[in-house]
Amino acid sequence: MADSLPRKVIPFQQVLDDLVDETRVFPAVNLHRFSDLNNADMQALKDIWKQVPADRRAALLEDLEELYDSDTLMSFDELARFALSDSNARVRAGALRLLWDYQGKDLIPAITQLLEKDPDEIVRALAASLMGQFIFLGELEQISASMLHAIEELLFQTVESGETKLVRRRALESLGYSSRDEVNTLIQNAFDSGDPEWMASALFAMGRSGDEKWASSVIEMLDHHERDLQIEAVRAAGALELDKARKPLLQMIRAGIDDADLRTTAAWSLSQIGGDQVGPALAKLLKKAEDEEEAEFIQTAIDNLEFQDGLDNFELMDFSPARRADFQLTTVDEEDEGAESWEPEVGQEEDEESEDES
Repeated sequence: MADSLPRKVIPFQQVLDDLVDETRVFPAVNLHRFSDLNNADMQALKDIWKQVPADRRAALLEDLEELYDSDTLMSFDELARFALSDSNARVRAGALRLLWDYQGKDLIPAITQLLEKDPDEIVRALAASLMGQFIFLGELEQISASMLHAIEELLFQTVESGETKLVRRRALESLGYSSRDEVNTLIQNAFDSGDPEWMASALFAMGRSGDEKWASSVIEMLDHHERDLQIEAVRAAGALELDKARKPLLQMIRAGIDDADLRTTAAWSLSQIGGDQVGPALAKLLKKAEDEEEAEFIQTAIDNLEFQDGLDNFELMDFSPARRADFQLTTVDEEDEGAESWEPEVGQEEDEESEDES
């Protein structure tokens, strides 16, 4: 009975008082009150914002990002847009992360300003990454051709500029969504550079391109000894839905993967590629998940596989839905920075061989 009672609404003034009070930890129960702020509450927040220490402001945005990740019905767009002009770089970075799914073209001027002029490298890199979303929208003709062209030109200039490597790499990754011919040359040059960081960004951009011309480059990197390169190759194989990557990825997870990030990336990519052997393999991987977070991720991959299989069934009835686009905007950052193996079930190896022969 108690669970069905509505949650008590905390007065927003109380939330602001708690935010300003440095003598105690800001109550997590207050976080949901920052979602969908009305004009009056937003103005009240602006009025006291500078009274809140910078570290506390940054921590608030990071907590809101975590809340949004667990409940995407929350919307902190108004707060995030306001925080883009904060004097603290960590706050501006947090604001950009909160706007990861924002698709309003009215955001483009602010992101452009941050990319071109922000003094902090991480903020500029995040701005470059966020531009990828608008290139994606431009390819779908959801923003004007002139606006798309302006964003592409800015990112081309960034890649070729004297910017830091991190910012230039993020610009290249965003250009991965672009259908411009010049992008292929940039990707190939980055891949051929021999620099592991540039090669990782090239692989990420290949995945975003949706172009199977990169298939051989991606597949050859699936077993690379450099962890970041291997993860990006696995990610790209899934984004490109490469059938030829199915067998090596299945072999990889059956042999056991000690790295949790690589393990979950392989699971997701297999869910994008699909195939008869993928479902049982993911089910076994789910049973061997090391913690609840990994189990939830693998279950999401299983759900995605079932969704994709459903689309395939519709296609058999002459229905051709648009291919779902990869919309992952982050890769492994320089600044960010084992499962048990099992034997195949009886008959599983023979099934794989017959699948390959077909």
